[in-house]
Amino acid sequence: MLDEYLASAKRFLALAREHGDGLGAIPVPSCPAWHAKDLLAHVTGVAAHVTSGREMGPDVQAWIDREVAARSARTVEAVAAEWEEALPALAAALRGYPVGGLVIDVVTHEHDLRGALGVPDHEQGLAAVLPALVDHVTGLAPLRDGRGVRLRGGKTVCTFGGPEIGLEADVGGEWELFRLLACRRSAGELETYPRTGDVRLLFDLVSRYPLPERPLGERAR
Repeated sequence: MLDEYLASAKRFLALAREHGDGLGAIPVPSCPAWHAKDLLAHVTGVAAHVTSGREMGPDVQAWIDREVAARSARTVEAVAAEWEEALPALAAALRGYPVGGLVIDVVTHEHDLRGALGVPDHEQGLAAVLPALVDHVTGLAPLRDGRGVRLRGGKTVCTFGGPEIGLEADVGGEWELFRLLACRRSAGELETYPRTGDVRLLFDLVSRYPLPERPLGERAR
């Protein structure tokens, strides 16, 4: 799993360096408060946090905002170099430990960056990030009235909550399941999946972050 984090970091860095300081002017539809450079600043801040041993504090979003702001005046190359230089120490510190959260973060934002740059590649990191994300969402708070949700995406079938199933839906493929569970689908898109049961449960499942106001245009065709 750690190797997938490092592979995603390598791909992310290559994309960032290819576009250079122009990243600062490229909006990110899936993270509307950020430009593409802010994605790089965020994942760099996470790596710096891991290697420093500092505490995030109780307000994680405030910590994220501080880490992004701290790198706002630096060049893309400077931020990229900081992340790259942190990777050996991060790998040494975390080898053999669970790193699902890091993989979810970096692969999700790699695809946010790809969407912003118009260079999609739905297969990159998917085999590692999807099971990690399913495990993460499984551990979240119970859904409405204790009823569960069963989702099918390609060959992956996952159940959240239960034992009573209040919603079953087929979202299409595994890429779609990944981006849905990563809260990258609009409210209107949630309504379009073939389903039986109470669609409000699906909204509950992906309510930990605000949903996009409009489709991102990245669904597989």
